[in-house]
Amino acid sequence: MPIEPSAMASSAFSPSEGTGGKPTSASKTGRLTQPPDRVLFELLYEQQTAQDQVEVLPHLLSVDAAHVVMLARTGLLPENVAASLLLVNRELAIQVAEGKVAVPAPVQHRGLYLLYEQEYVRRLGKEIGGAAHMARSRNDINATVTRLRVRDDLIGLLAEFCQLSHVMTDAAEKHTDAVMCGFTHLQPAQPGTLGHYFAGILFELTRTAETLDRAYETVNCSPMGAAAGLGTSFPIDREEVAALLGFSGVIENSADAVASRDYLIHILASMAVLGVTLTRLATDLQSWSSAAYGFLGWPDELVSTSSIMPQKRNAFVLENIRGRAIHPVGSLVNTLMGMKNVPFTNSVEMSAEASSHVWAASKALLLSMKLTRLVLERLETSSQRMIDFLENQHTTMTAVADLLVTKHRLGFRSAHDSVSQLVNRFAIMPPVAELKVALEGIVREVLNTSVSIDERELAQALDPAACARAAIYGGGPGPDAVRSQVRALRDRSSLIQNRLQYRRQLLSEAHLRLQTAAKGIVNCRHENAQAP
Repeated sequence: MPIEPSAMASSAFSPSEGTGGKPTSASKTGRLTQPPDRVLFELLYEQQTAQDQVEVLPHLLSVDAAHVVMLARTGLLPENVAASLLLVNRELAIQVAEGKVAVPAPVQHRGLYLLYEQEYVRRLGKEIGGAAHMARSRNDINATVTRLRVRDDLIGLLAEFCQLSHVMTDAAEKHTDAVMCGFTHLQPAQPGTLGHYFAGILFELTRTAETLDRAYETVNCSPMGAAAGLGTSFPIDREEVAALLGFSGVIENSADAVASRDYLIHILASMAVLGVTLTRLATDLQSWSSAAYGFLGWPDELVSTSSIMPQKRNAFVLENIRGRAIHPVGSLVNTLMGMKNVPFTNSVEMSAEASSHVWAASKALLLSMKLTRLVLERLETSSQRMIDFLENQHTTMTAVADLLVTKHRLGFRSAHDSVSQLVNRFAIMPPVAELKVALEGIVREVLNTSVSIDERELAQALDPAACARAAIYGGGPGPDAVRSQVRALRDRSSLIQNRLQYRRQLLSEAHLRLQTAAKGIVNCRHENAQAP
């Protein structure tokens, strides 16, 4: 995080002052004396730089401040030079916080980082303004900025998951007794509950969120100090830079530090799985809200209508969820292909192009989770439509077979065959008394054995709500079983939430340490300047 405005005294250098005088020409960079080709500039630099001013520059300011503090503390950079650099860092941070363009771009240039460095040179002169680049490269800076951005995105995604999990566990608990038809192969299967369904979806989402949660520790390591990928001969303190940026440690190998983006693959894979699960949920919700079922619905605020058909109420948000949630799948494939056959070193193809897909994927998935949370919060259910649907779908026939097994000692396959013939005989089930006689006759015909079925027990087996309540084993929809599942889900979500709070606290403490260290260096320069 950049140096906060309140952390330092006002800079001695205004944007128009400094030993550099006029803006440094963007055409003079290293061996290069000419600006980039106009078409090249328009295609590669112009639009990207505008985006980087918003998304990259805040992190670049943080990296810069931590690196300069470390150089000063190790004696590699005089404190007065470090203080001048940190004051400019502060001024740029103020402009970023105010939403201004902190690093103005000339007509043609070669990207944000060189513009950023040239801004220091413009204000402070080349000797001081360019001093911060000691023992570092754009390679380790870019790798570090990527990890900082991914770290922030992970925190955002996991925080949203915790909110979604809270809504889903509430919905599961609320609808524990909401008897609804379960389906297999899109055909009516057995009685279940809406609460049981929500709990099942959330278990899969939670497993994926836990994988993302573990990925945080992989991401949270600092590449700074690796320079171009071959280290440095300067005796730097990598651990201090890592600590000031809130990282838990450093990446040990310099080539690994700048060449690796494998963590993006792991994260995108988990994001893709999470997104796919959301699409499955959205598909079920849209199906069950259709006129064919009518189990679910939403208020007018969350549906649309047709431009031509007056009767339409379309749950269009569910289609947005599916459309956005699948973005990480495409990003995963693009990233994998972008890294394929790339040499194991820093490369624009890998570090910029292949890595760029994660940002769009993260935004799309975050939006999808927010929309999912919204539709679940505003969900309306029709218990009567759910029950009515179950009446003549034969979904309790498994329970009837189970009754023959438990009460009359039939083998399950024999019971299954008998009940199958019962279903073939009656498209619509007759009253219980008639059904009892028919089933007893079928058992006699099929198995050459007599049974006397208790009418009350048969009625109980035919009752969808009773069937759902009885399924308390094997993770079934029995209310007590679902409540136990909800408690487990809440516990797992709480663990993620607690780790998020702990990580935020660590990042806040690291930010404060960086602010305090930078302020100390600046104040020391002022004190020395005022000393007689």
